Formats: sequence, C-alpha cells, structure tokens
Amino acid sequence: MKTLFICNLLIFMMNDIPLDLLGQHISDVPEAYTWSNEKPADGEIYMIDVLDDFLGKPYQKVFIATDSDGLIQNFTIYVDEIVNQSFFDLMVEEYGKPNSMFKEGDIISQEKTTVKNDFLELQGATVSSIEECTFEESPRYIVWRKEGYDIEVIIGHHLDTFTKTKILFGKGSLNALGE
Repeated sequence: MKTLFICNLLIFMMNDIPLDLLGQHISDVPEAYTWSNEKPADGEIYMIDVLDDFLGKPYQKVFIATDSDGLIQNFTIYVDEIVNQSFFDLMVEEYGKPNSMFKEGDIISQEKTTVKNDFLELQGATVSSIEECTFEESPRYIVWRKEGYDIEVIIGHHLDTFTKTKILFGKGSLNALGE
C-alpha cells in the first residue's frame, strides 16, 4: 500500500484497499476520524478522506467499521455511479467470478406511510424478496467470498435517489445471502 500524508489536511492516498488491516485496531489507522464523541456499544464508523479510484472509478472517502473493541471489520467505498458491464468485467478479472448475485423479486410488504415536513418527505419502506440472477438481469447485490474477507457490491438503481455503488471489503452484512 502506498500512502501519502499531507500535514493537517487528512488526505490519504491509497493504491489498494488495505485488507491487511482487517482485524487490527482502529488506532493502527491514525488518519481515521469519526464525527461523534460517543462510542456505540456495537462498534463505530470511522472515515478517511481520500483522493483515489478503484478500478477506474473515483471515490473520496473510505468508511471503516469497527466492532465494540475497536477492531476493524470492514472498509467501504462509494463510487458515484451505478456500475456497468465493463466495471463488472474488471471486478471479475481482479477477483474472479462472484459467488452470488441477487436482484429484487416480488414485493413482500409496502408501507403506505408518508412523513412530510418543510425539509423532507419520506415514503414508507418497501420490502422485496431477493432472487439469484446474472449480471444481465440487473443485480442489486453481488458477493465474492474470498479467503479471510468478503467483497459486497450493492448497486444503486437508476430509479432510486441512491445512484451510487457501495463496495465493501471485509466482514459484510450480506453474509446470510447465498449460503
């Protein structure tokens, strides 16, 4: 890993996701910071400001999740677009064929609740089943199981306001999928 520290500007350059830090204490990443002074019982999220790209897709922050003991569980980046076939092909070239891909299936439940005030409007949540799929069927979740860590790609949808792609390295939240 190549790093560049610029005095007091918290700019951290990474050429690779630092997988060797998984399981290490957050104090091993001195440039990581958090917005809160309160420590939740189940862990905390830290951030690092970066100027980098992952397989040609730029990102500006790395989010680091820790457990309640401060041990690093995963690294997450967000790229500012919905990944396409060429990016998926680069991921397959780099990490091999994914273990599983899932798309949203039938709607299980949908809340009709709407909350509206001067600043925002929230619609009720929609819960859908998930179905295994191929990349051509527009997956929302792609999972690679590697030795010692997982890679989870959660793709925003062009109809959503969430038009980013989340890429997580480490212990993820999709562990129950595909097993």
